Amino acid sequence: MMASMSPVFWLALGLAGAVGATARFSLNYWMMQWFGRDFPWGIFSINILGSFLMGFLGILLMSKLHWPEPWRIVVLTGFLGAFTTFSAFSIDALTLIERADWLRAFFYIVGSVAFALLAARGGMLLAERMI
Repeated sequence: MMASMSPVFWLALGLAGAVGATARFSLNYWMMQWFGRDFPWGIFSINILGSFLMGFLGILLMSKLHWPEPWRIVVLTGFLGAFTTFSAFSIDALTLIERADWLRAFFYIVGSVAFALLAARGGMLLAERMI
């Protein structure tokens, strides 16, 4: 793990985080423009997609492609850690609850967790069957 402490690692991690955060903001912004603000489709979709990618790439990079640990960290923690956001999920869920929009709040909370878990498992299964 000492190699992961090199300046190149930290720079790559920071850049991956910047790209992930930019991708999250861009996708969320686009989805709000397209679908409106009645339901937080952007963060909902981002968390599900990110969970799928975490499962898929976690298996693919480690078990199939045997990427070195520092580069797996850059992709999984740097990019995907910045791309997905359950902190934004929490605020969106609380907003729906505060508006007393119970049905949407229930679907958002339960759906986000359930679909994210299913997406992560789906990504893992797909990666295990590849290569």
